[in-house]
Amino acid sequence: MSPAAKVVTVLRPDFGTAQNWLTVTSLIALREVRALFSSWIAYVTLAFFEFLVGWIFIAILNLGEASQMRVLFWDMAIILIFVLPMVTMRLLAEEKRLGTLELLLTSPVSDWQVVLGKFFAAYLWFLVALALSLYVPYLVNRFSQGAADLGPYWTSYIGLAFFSAPLIAIGVFWSSVTENQIIAAVGTFGTFLLLYIVNWPTEGAGTSSEIFRKISLYYRFQDFTAGLMKLQDIVYYLCWTVLALYLAVQVVASRRWR
Repeated sequence: MSPAAKVVTVLRPDFGTAQNWLTVTSLIALREVRALFSSWIAYVTLAFFEFLVGWIFIAILNLGEASQMRVLFWDMAIILIFVLPMVTMRLLAEEKRLGTLELLLTSPVSDWQVVLGKFFAAYLWFLVALALSLYVPYLVNRFSQGAADLGPYWTSYIGLAFFSAPLIAIGVFWSSVTENQIIAAVGTFGTFLLLYIVNWPTEGAGTSSEIFRKISLYYRFQDFTAGLMKLQDIVYYLCWTVLALYLAVQVVASRRWR
């Protein structure tokens, strides 16, 4: 039985209270986190992410360009485009492959609880990865003897938090579409890549170029690395997150009618 499916044996919620609704969602997320961190995927992806971040950080320091540290956060966003598909590919695809998704759907939990539980489990992995990279502002502050402006560092971390939310949601969606984890990972990565390069064909084309730049998830992240936090960028990331999660819920809901 899958981690999420076991939740139904732990708690039968009363949908009349928000507290129970959140409790069940939290249980699904916690069970999924345990399953994720009991496998090699969580640790390999964490090691891969932290190694590349550390390597780029050292390279920037060796070049004597600590003032250009925003490049590190640009690269961190790109690394996440490669790593997150490996984290999200199993969330719902494995449930479908093992045949436990039907058991979960026939229990007293809603589709939104299932999808959000999976989403928050993967998002927790991201928060762990981000927390392990907090040595970057610490060392920069230490090397500069407190002279460095750490404002852009914190806005960059906040930006990564918003940037990753729609990526994880898209990963949950693709994992809900298929029971094949490889297909889920490829579909997720392909969508990430499209949203990264969507403005490339129109570069220098005036108005159309600006429109496609606004669509690009990566382009909007760059303002955060400059110390800017724009409400429209935050709303944009949240809208993408809700849309992807909504589509995942619709896919999961469609299985109830089969």
